[in-house]
Amino acid sequence: MSMIMNTTTLIPLSEMSSSAVKVQFNDSAIRREIMLFIFEVNFWIRITDVCIAICGIIGNLLALIVINRRSLRDTSSSVFITYLAIFDICVLSVHVINIGISDMLNLILHCLLAYLADLFTFCSVWIMVIVTLERCVAVHSPFLAKRFCTVQRARYNVYALIILAFVFFSSTFPIIYIADFMHKKCIIRAKSQKMIRYVKPIIFYCIPDVLLLANLFVIYELWLASRMRKKTLINPEASINLHAANFNRKQTQLTLMLVSVSISFYIFTTPAIIDYILQMNPPKRPDVKKLKSRFLRTNLTTLLLQLNSATNFIFYCLAGKKFRTACIETIKESYEHLVYVWYRYIMNRKNYEKKHRYDMRLSGGYLSPGPLGENDIKMGDGGRRRTQSTSVVLHNYNTASKRASNETILSSNLYSRKQSRV
Repeated sequence: MSMIMNTTTLIPLSEMSSSAVKVQFNDSAIRREIMLFIFEVNFWIRITDVCIAICGIIGNLLALIVINRRSLRDTSSSVFITYLAIFDICVLSVHVINIGISDMLNLILHCLLAYLADLFTFCSVWIMVIVTLERCVAVHSPFLAKRFCTVQRARYNVYALIILAFVFFSSTFPIIYIADFMHKKCIIRAKSQKMIRYVKPIIFYCIPDVLLLANLFVIYELWLASRMRKKTLINPEASINLHAANFNRKQTQLTLMLVSVSISFYIFTTPAIIDYILQMNPPKRPDVKKLKSRFLRTNLTTLLLQLNSATNFIFYCLAGKKFRTACIETIKESYEHLVYVWYRYIMNRKNYEKKHRYDMRLSGGYLSPGPLGENDIKMGDGGRRRTQSTSVVLHNYNTASKRASNETILSSNLYSRKQSRV
């Protein structure tokens, strides 16, 4: 006897009326339509996910290199930006691997990636919370910042966060997840589904959102610091807080970079929170259009969560002028090194020498102290003497100008004294 599979029961075909058969076939047609829509959306979402993740990994790697240059490192903010970039790279890498092995049945790998995804996401989010609180102290009291907002303390804070996250997720993972040996995946236990539906968004999004409101205080303190600097420049008598103003000015660039990243966290996570709240009340009567829009909305909010980890480099460039300058210098140096490797080793031009930064500054229209480049040494005695003579002449000229200025001041003082005596 032929039978038609329904979602709940098996109904014999002979016992069904023509209208019932029509309803059943209509349900199967709707199911095929929905499955086709899900397949198409998943296809384009996967491609977009991979592109976002790759661009985000490249951007975070570049931020990692730029922030550790000599002009930007050795500050507590650079330590937090470094570890934030590292964890964002880890989050994006785990996401790409999850997409790559979605059709692979491997229980151990799936459980490991589920564990690492929660661990890396938690560390990335809470580093932003820690750095926000640290910036509040830095901009409010620069004197306390010199004591508490140091590189060593920043590293200790990050290490404490990593240890706490490792202990927390290692202890709760076996309680929340269970191994599904049939499908070779880790799934959430039935008893833990309701709890995890409330606890996880609170830990990952709600509490950080509340604490990140401290950025409003940071922005207000930066505005007060800029007003203080303007008053100090206009009125020299109001230079009591000059040291504090200078300290805030040095920290402004990195602080603005971190504040911009915190604001981007609100931009990219708020739609996911709204979608999560809407999913708590599913429609009682299934509608094809509503099901499609709900599925599409959920996937788009997931894309925005990936953008939260992938776009930090863009916000760094928009908010930090010093970071932009260091980034351009890094790209130029990398390009020069690639050109050098291409001509020297691939094109086999053994006489090709890398253009030294000293020569580039000379070609830019000004001279800068420093050692001679490799090309200058290869020029011969004549070129070397000319370069050295130029630096000697400039040095003598600067020394002479300094002496002349001192003698002029001395003679003017003596002349004024003689006139007063007369």
